[in-house]
Amino acid sequence: MRRPILLLGFLLLGVPCTPARAQSFDLDKDRQSIVSLDGLWRFHPGDNPAWAAPTFNDSAWPLLHSDQSWAVQGYPGLSGYAWYRFTLRVPAGSAPVALLLPDFLTTYTVYVDGRPVGSFGPRRAGWMPYPRPRTFLLTTAPASASITLHIALRVWHSPIWAAYMGGGPMLDGEASGNLFAGDATLLAQRLHEFMQARATGSDDVYFDAGLRGLMGLLILGLFLLRTREREYLWFAAVQLFGGADDVLNFFHNVYAHIPVQLFDLFDTILAAGFWIAGLFFFATVLNQRRDRWFRAALVLALLSPLPTFLYWYRWVPVPIAASMTSLMVLPTLLWVLALLIRRSLHGDPDARLLLLPVVLVYGDYLAFNLVGDLQQFRIWPNAPDVQNYRVHLLPFDLRFYTIFNVLYVMAMLAFLIRRFALARSREEHLRGEFEAARAVQQLLLPEEMPHIPGFQVESVYLPADSVGGDFFLQIPDGQGGLLIVMGDVAGKGLPAAMMVAMLVGAVRTEAAHAADPASLLGRLNARMLGRTGGGFATCLAAQLAADGRAAFANAGHLPPYRNGGEMEIPGSLPLGLIADAVFELHPFQLQPGDTLTIFSDGVVEAQNATGELFGFERARSISTQSAQSIAAAAQAYGQSDDITVLTLTFAGQEVALA
Repeated sequence: MRRPILLLGFLLLGVPCTPARAQSFDLDKDRQSIVSLDGLWRFHPGDNPAWAAPTFNDSAWPLLHSDQSWAVQGYPGLSGYAWYRFTLRVPAGSAPVALLLPDFLTTYTVYVDGRPVGSFGPRRAGWMPYPRPRTFLLTTAPASASITLHIALRVWHSPIWAAYMGGGPMLDGEASGNLFAGDATLLAQRLHEFMQARATGSDDVYFDAGLRGLMGLLILGLFLLRTREREYLWFAAVQLFGGADDVLNFFHNVYAHIPVQLFDLFDTILAAGFWIAGLFFFATVLNQRRDRWFRAALVLALLSPLPTFLYWYRWVPVPIAASMTSLMVLPTLLWVLALLIRRSLHGDPDARLLLLPVVLVYGDYLAFNLVGDLQQFRIWPNAPDVQNYRVHLLPFDLRFYTIFNVLYVMAMLAFLIRRFALARSREEHLRGEFEAARAVQQLLLPEEMPHIPGFQVESVYLPADSVGGDFFLQIPDGQGGLLIVMGDVAGKGLPAAMMVAMLVGAVRTEAAHAADPASLLGRLNARMLGRTGGGFATCLAAQLAADGRAAFANAGHLPPYRNGGEMEIPGSLPLGLIADAVFELHPFQLQPGDTLTIFSDGVVEAQNATGELFGFERARSISTQSAQSIAAAAQAYGQSDDITVLTLTFAGQEVALA
């Protein structure tokens, strides 16, 4: 979320240096164990191996202050190699002597009396390491006599940074003044203390990373409990991306040795993940349609890490690349802020709850990047470092952005816990309504079919949920025959269950008045009109007489199977769509031994793990089996809807009279 680390320094302006005598640093003076190397060093741009030799005459070289970059001392924009030289007098009897150097841009090698004693960064000018202080051992044994060491520093400054930051010692307010020579043990201790202080100075980042990681895992756990509610997933991603970016910054600044270019790339990728997850989170919790502005912001945020490659290959300067990244995530920030403000003005309580913490975090990011751009483009070179303003809160000194992040995380956590609790409360309420609907269905749908001589009927009903949308009835006509009705209400859950209850009651009422199945469907259609809220139901009604005379009428339901073959029955629109729907009557004659099989579309729409449907061909091939076998086959294949199967075998009128 923060700018790449290279954009934290101020752009250095060139000023001429003042001629003065070169300083020879002396450990013998006042018998000091450590001496500061702040002073004047000989300097020369270019590269020549002979410049490391102790006999080289550097008196013609200009003098530069050692605690400032060369850009502010007359060499702005200088890149490539340059050399520093100075001498150090070591008295007799001194313990092993070391050199402590601060952060240098970009890489360098230390020579003592023409001999290389160590270096920082790769020997090849490619990947740039993040600068950090280091010690270099100048002598390995106590000096038997007073000696003068000729020290040379061969510095390479990348042209990528040359127009942006000066080479040599890095002045970021943290490394300046760490130029020392003296007792190797004491300098090692001083370096250790300095690195600990640097780590302690980032303890609020560590705290912020821990808080974000903990909250991210907690909210991810809520998502695993409620996988259909994606806002938990998106907010967990917001926190985990933000925490990972904090960890990257913390360990990169203190411990890790990641090349600066790779750090910038990883940092911008994690930042892009943070903003993109936030974009989806707010769109989800506020039920905002993902319009073209949303998609444009999403695409730009996805592409925001790419400008990092532009400065790698020196196609654009570093400040331009950083500003391009900031501008590419800006539409995401503005889209979220505009959405929250607009919804807040319209009285949305969720938007009002989220507005303040989002304004603090997003506003802090915008302010930091605006100030950074004003610095980098020399519009306001001495602008305050707003990102590092601190407030003393025991046991931490917290930056403002850390405080804002904590408030943001706490507000979001409260919001999501409240949302989770409300969702659970609604679920408990709906569970009670479902239980009531299931009890009503159990009373209305038959558990056992009445036995009618001459007809052997078997039925199986397997709802996909606690309440189903299928229904079936078998009603004796009092003359040795029966009426069979099977249907399927569109939709699922409680509305479908209530529609089933209404239709079952209507079938029982209208069966006594309807002259045939077509009339029954017409009466049911009239009952449904205006009561379904735009819903509909398929239905198949069959009247079977004791002598085998039969007639079907169909309202959009699957046709039955007779002796393993699909019957050709004229279809019609489902119930509840239009007032003047016509349902045709299809008469036929049953012969002794004939079988009829009727099932709902839950059989043919059963779906396996690869997405393949059970289909009509498989259904036809098993249509002569028992209802239990057909239902079990469809369920084992992969039930996705209510499964209802009814099979009927006609024994004949003689059997009925026997």
